[in-house]
Amino acid sequence: MGLTKSRSKIWLGVVLMNILGTAILWTAYFISLYFSIFLVIVYLDKREHFREEKSNLTLTKEPVISILIPAYNEEKTIIRTLESVRDINYPKNKLDVIVIDDGSNDGTKEQIENFITKNKLNNFKLRSHKNMGKGASLNDALKVVKGEFFACLDADSFVDADTLKKQLSFYYKENDPKLAIITPAMKVYKPKNVLQKIQWIEYLIMIFVGRLTSQLDSLYVAPGPFSLYKTGIIKELGGFHEKHLTEDQEIAYRVQEQHYRIKQCFDAYVFTISPDKLVPFYRQRRRWYLGSITCAYTYKKLIANKKYGDFGIMQMIKNVIGYFLAFTGMAFAFYFLVWPLILKIKGGLIVNFDIMPYLRTFQLTFDPLFVDIPKVMIFGALFLTSLFFFYQAHVNAKEKLRGVGYLPIIPYFAFYYLLKGSILILAVYEFSRRKKIKW
Repeated sequence: MGLTKSRSKIWLGVVLMNILGTAILWTAYFISLYFSIFLVIVYLDKREHFREEKSNLTLTKEPVISILIPAYNEEKTIIRTLESVRDINYPKNKLDVIVIDDGSNDGTKEQIENFITKNKLNNFKLRSHKNMGKGASLNDALKVVKGEFFACLDADSFVDADTLKKQLSFYYKENDPKLAIITPAMKVYKPKNVLQKIQWIEYLIMIFVGRLTSQLDSLYVAPGPFSLYKTGIIKELGGFHEKHLTEDQEIAYRVQEQHYRIKQCFDAYVFTISPDKLVPFYRQRRRWYLGSITCAYTYKKLIANKKYGDFGIMQMIKNVIGYFLAFTGMAFAFYFLVWPLILKIKGGLIVNFDIMPYLRTFQLTFDPLFVDIPKVMIFGALFLTSLFFFYQAHVNAKEKLRGVGYLPIIPYFAFYYLLKGSILILAVYEFSRRKKIKW
C-alpha cells in the first residue's frame, strides 16, 4: 500500500512538472513571437520612410565639436583610431579632440604623443592621469570641452569620414531641443575568423533593430563608438556614472528617465574591432550583461510606466522579459539537446562505442499523425521572422548576404544564442553576488 502511494506521488509530480514545463515553454514561444511580430509591424509601418530617408552632408551650421577618446592599454589600435578622427570630413578648426590616457601601462601614451607631434595636430590634446575608469575619464575631459556637442570614440574603433556630418544634419533636421543623443550605426571592422564573422552578422541586425527602436523613442544604449551628445544636456544630468560597468547604457537610461530623446542616424557608420577569441568575447559580454542587469534594476521604476511612453511600456518590459527567455531557452536546450547527448555518450561508453549493431537495426520512421502542429507553426513563425530580420538587416546596412560568406550563418542561428544565453545566466549569478568587474 505504501509503495503504491509513493508511486502515485512520483507520477503526480512528473505530471505537474510536465504541465509546468509546457506552460513555461508556450509562454516563451508567445512572448518571443509577440515582440518579433511587433517589430515587423513597426518596419511595415515605416518602410516607405526608410526607403526615402537619406543622409545629408550639407550643414546649415558648423558648430564646434569635441571628440573624447578614452584609452586604457590600447597601443595596438590607438593610431588607427586617431587617424580616423584626423580624417573626419569637417573643418579642422571646429574640431576639439581630447585624447585621454587613463593610466595605461603599455605604450599607449607615447604613441598618442608621437602621433600628435608628427601630424602637427594643434586641435588634438592629450590628458593623462592615473587609472580612474572610463566614466571618470570622460567626466574629467568634460570639464574642458569646447564643443556644443561632443562625441565619444572608443580607442579600438574607427569612425567613417562622413559620419559626423550625417549626425549633425540629422540633429538639425529633427529640430528638437529635447534630443540629447544621436547614436551611430556600428559595424564590425574587417572580421577574420568565424567568431568575428558571427558578430558581424549580429551587429548588422543590431543596427536594423536599433533603427526600428529609434522610431519608438526607445533606444536604451548610446554605443561607446561615436555616439554624439548635446553637451549642455549631459552636463545638466551630471555627466557619466563613474562606477557603472556600462556608462554608455546608464547615461541612455538616465536620458530616457528625464524625458530627453535618443535617435539613431541609420548610416552614420563607425567600425569596431570585435573579440576574436572566446575568452575576450566572454569578458566583453559578461560586462555588457552585468551592466544591463544593473541598469534594469536601478531604473526599475520605468518598467511598465506609462509616463515613459513606448520606452517604459515596450522596451523596459522587453529588456526584463529577455532574462526569462534566456533562462527558459537554456533550460530547454539542456533538457532536449545536452542531456540526451550526455545519455548517448554514457551509453556509448558502456558498449565501448561499438555502434555497428545499432546501425544494422536502425530504421528511420516518420508518422505525420504524431507531429505537434501548434509547435511546428510557432517554430515556423519564429524562424521566418528571424530570416526577415537577417535579410532586412543586410539591406538596411547596404551589405551583401554573402558579405562574410555563408558558413557563419549556421553557427549564428544554431549555437550563438546558446553561447550568449550561457554568459547571461553567469552574469545574473554574479550580479546576485554583487561581484565587481573593472573596465
